[in-house]
Amino acid sequence: MKVTPNTKIPAIYWEKRYSARTSRLIEWCKANDEARIKLFSDSAKDAKEEGRPRQQMSTQKKNHIQQLAAAIFTNDEDPTIRALYEEHPLSFIKPVESQFISLRKKYNAVNKGLGQTGAGVKSVEELDADPCTKNLVAQLLLQFPWWSDLHGWWRMNPSYNTAFSTADPGQD
Repeated sequence: MKVTPNTKIPAIYWEKRYSARTSRLIEWCKANDEARIKLFSDSAKDAKEEGRPRQQMSTQKKNHIQQLAAAIFTNDEDPTIRALYEEHPLSFIKPVESQFISLRKKYNAVNKGLGQTGAGVKSVEELDADPCTKNLVAQLLLQFPWWSDLHGWWRMNPSYNTAFSTADPGQD
C-alpha cells in the first residue's frame, strides 16, 4: 500500500483522556526551539528584540510537523494509533496541523476571557505579579493548562494572538 498524507486514519482526539497528546506536542515544541520558532513564523522584529538571528524556514514546515508527529504518536497510549502511525506516518501531519488550529482558537478564547486586563500582550510573569489577573489566570489554566506555554510563544504574534493587534493596555 502506498503511504500518502491522504491515507485514511480514524479521528485523532486530543481532549480529556487523550490530553497527553497535546502535552507531548507542547513538550516537543519546548525542547525544539528552532523548529518551534520556524513553525510559528519567526518575525524579524522578534529576532532583533531578542538579540538573535531570525530563524528562516530552511526545511519544509511539514518536515518539522513529521518530527512532531513522531514525538506524539510513536509512544501513544492507544496501540491502534501507534500501529497506524508506524504504518502511515504521513497521514498524521493533518491531525497535528488541525491541533495547532484548535490550540490557537482555545488560546484566543482564554485571552478573550481575560477581558480588558491587557493580558493578551502581558507576559505570564507580569500576569502572575498582578493581583488583578493572577487568580483569573490560575482558574483559566485549570481549563486550558497549555495557555502559559502558548502565551510565551504567541503573545506578540498577531497571526496567533488576536488580542495583540487590538489590545493596548493603556487605552480603553
